[in-house]
Amino acid sequence: MKLIIILVLSSFTLMANSQNNRFDSKIKYEYNVYLEVLNLKLGEASLSVKDPGIIDGINVYHLNFNVRTTRLGDSIYKIRNKIDVWVNQETLNVVKQNKNIRELRKKKNSETIIKNKEKGITNGKEFMVKDNIFDPYSLILILSEFDIPNGQSKEFNIVDAGKSREIEIKNLGTQIIKTPYGNKQGYTLSPVKNGQPVLKNKGDMEVSYVSIDDTLVPAKILIKLGSGVIELRLKKIRD
Repeated sequence: MKLIIILVLSSFTLMANSQNNRFDSKIKYEYNVYLEVLNLKLGEASLSVKDPGIIDGINVYHLNFNVRTTRLGDSIYKIRNKIDVWVNQETLNVVKQNKNIRELRKKKNSETIIKNKEKGITNGKEFMVKDNIFDPYSLILILSEFDIPNGQSKEFNIVDAGKSREIEIKNLGTQIIKTPYGNKQGYTLSPVKNGQPVLKNKGDMEVSYVSIDDTLVPAKILIKLGSGVIELRLKKIRD
């Protein structure tokens, strides 16, 4: 009995350490980008965990997201997006965002800082935010840290370039997902309205996770842009 208790306690310790240390090591997920409607490859994307740091005395993880279309993709919907996000290591709440957005002919740069968990400042303009607020792009990696049971949902407060809102994320259940590491059973988390999946607002995303080497990996990502939805399919994982 004593041995069983020790083993159980050890397993919970390993699970906690795995969760707490998930962002301590640098990693890069690489994707091919498709236009969802036409199933046409448009470009490439990456989602990376960079070196951790300190902002205003807060220990932070640094996450980076890039999307770039090829010459063919440029002719359909040109994208040159680079987003850097720093999140609190303890709460995973957003501390800082740097966004460099290039979509079609539109260009928009913004820097957002969250002060004292209640005030945001974007390009010098102040606005109020709710406590426990997240960045939508960092949620791609963060969502798997929340235990959302199959068929149930959870609400999140998010801030994106000076605008804050609330979204509801639902676990749509399991499915077989094709990956470069084989077909694997995973689950999908999606924004919903009245209980039904909907990519309504720019920046909304649906993420499907699979387990690769005992780590939950975002293997398929749908992102709502200004003029449609793009699909990111996992291509490679780099340490």
